[in-house]
Amino acid sequence: MAFNWLPISFAAAILVIGAMAQKSSPKIDPIKPTKRSNPVTYEINAQLVFTPPVGTKVAHVWIVKPPDDAGQELLDFETEPKPTMEAADPLYGNQLVYFRFDEPDGAQVIQYRLKIRAWELHWNLDPSKVTAYREVAMSEWLRNESRIVVNDHRIRALAQKIVNGATEPFERVKRVLEFIIDTMNYSHGECSLQASALHALTRRVGHCSDYHGFATALLRSLGIPARIVYGINPHKRHSPSHCKLEVFLHPYGWVPFDLSETDKVLEQLSKSDLPERVKAQKRDAILQWLFSGFRDNTWFRVTTGTDFPVVPAVAPNPPVIRTAYIVCDDKILPDPDPANPNRMEFAWQLVWNSKSDKPVTYPWSLWLKP
Repeated sequence: MAFNWLPISFAAAILVIGAMAQKSSPKIDPIKPTKRSNPVTYEINAQLVFTPPVGTKVAHVWIVKPPDDAGQELLDFETEPKPTMEAADPLYGNQLVYFRFDEPDGAQVIQYRLKIRAWELHWNLDPSKVTAYREVAMSEWLRNESRIVVNDHRIRALAQKIVNGATEPFERVKRVLEFIIDTMNYSHGECSLQASALHALTRRVGHCSDYHGFATALLRSLGIPARIVYGINPHKRHSPSHCKLEVFLHPYGWVPFDLSETDKVLEQLSKSDLPERVKAQKRDAILQWLFSGFRDNTWFRVTTGTDFPVVPAVAPNPPVIRTAYIVCDDKILPDPDPANPNRMEFAWQLVWNSKSDKPVTYPWSLWLKP
């Protein structure tokens, strides 16, 4: 494997920049669940394998170290080779782990191992207690981005049409989220992989990032702080990466909502042989569960926010980092999507193995049982 350390003077300068960025980063929290339960510890071994184009002079690779928060605790994290540097992004504070490969020849491998404990979180939201948020200090969660496009007349007009004059803070959020569930269709074959609000607006189809990017843009256009959080589902899936929507609901803090997984369950429910009355009852129960505020212990957070700068600043801002961000000279290697049956070409791939200290059940699957 071709791997060279950065020259000492350059590396030292980069570390100083990283330290400054970390110091100036805003807090990602508050995450304030009312109940934490059912901890599960995961041990994960992964190999990131990528092939730089022939003639590549420098390959830049970023992965992200999961943070500690109210729902998870990182117990161990190590990589082979050792990273060239680690630094927080200067906007949100995501802990970026950077590798530089000089004159890479053929396939390159980064191995990493982590151990993390995750809990179930419950907010038990009372809509009548949610109040309007008026603090300007959270402007980073209301901003216009390259993919979460807020400053578009179509987004703003649609958001106003959806809330239809509602003034209660939680009711406005609820109407937007129900609109996303009712109008989007889940598909890996027609997704952006980049949390594109405009992709979702014009095509009404996509996967988790399109659902949540669309919701984020609509909510931000209404002045409601919202963001995407990307994480990992350690249980077996076609692709381990998965994102959720988080909405700031005062006084509850940041509350997660998984619209794409909810929509998939509701779609399967609608196609079932259950009586229509039972289907309606189950649908109401699923939506009530969604809007109560819940984060499962079969997922852990990796990055918070989108369109943030990488450190060192040798490449454009990635719209999202799902599992890795790889740039060879000035060429961004496209994200793979192993859940898409129409895509067989992969510039890179993640080989993934996970085990937990006790059996876990994916909570959305419980709704499909008789």
